[in-house]
Amino acid sequence: MLKTKFITSLVLAFAILALPVGAVFASPLTQDGFISGTVMGLACETDTATGITTFLITVEGADSLSQKVRVDQITAEGLGLVTIDENGNPDCTEVALAEAIGLEVEIDPASVIPEEQAPQHPVGGALATFFSDIIDYDAIMTAHEDGVGFGVIAQALWLTQKLEGDSETTFREILLAKETGDFSYFASVNEDGTTTTPKNWGQFRKAVMDGEKGNLGIIMSNKDNENSNNGQGRGNGKNKDNKGNGNNK
Repeated sequence: MLKTKFITSLVLAFAILALPVGAVFASPLTQDGFISGTVMGLACETDTATGITTFLITVEGADSLSQKVRVDQITAEGLGLVTIDENGNPDCTEVALAEAIGLEVEIDPASVIPEEQAPQHPVGGALATFFSDIIDYDAIMTAHEDGVGFGVIAQALWLTQKLEGDSETTFREILLAKETGDFSYFASVNEDGTTTTPKNWGQFRKAVMDGEKGNLGIIMSNKDNENSNNGQGRGNGKNKDNKGNGNNK
């Protein structure tokens, strides 16, 4: 009986000692809190329902253990794995993805997208954050899904901010004017009582922006700037009675 208890205790002891070893092999490849290693695989995946692109990275650590992590395209670009064009679209060609193989990376675990989390489009999210006092993410993505590029959406939001009209109404009217070429909604009244109507998109932007720059590049380069995210130095876009006044400069 004593021998049986001894053997049972010995088996339990070995079982307990084995638990930490298993945990080590299952743990992330981390160094100083980061997921570190060599990129052994990179997949570009676009959600057919939302149009959002994410990247699945296979990382191999120094101990030859590998794991897969998913990140958004801003994180992938920051790691030097992909390039983004002026419209916010990543280069997902086989040649471009193959160039990432062999690169050394350190990934912040906070930037890893859990599989159960639905990610926002990185460009749409940046626009929604920058212009949070004007519009929300869903309205931006609705416009994009209707075929409007992020570059035009960014310009329309800058114009909406300058016009300080009813935010979403003004935004929609700007996009409609860009599509149809009819800018009569934004006609301005001159001192002599006559009206001036922009003839095209370029003339409209020049009149409203009055020499100020407003494009997608500014927003993306400031996506991590807290002041920009809080909307400092930008109009509130709440004056609903200022229809068309942005051209009278």
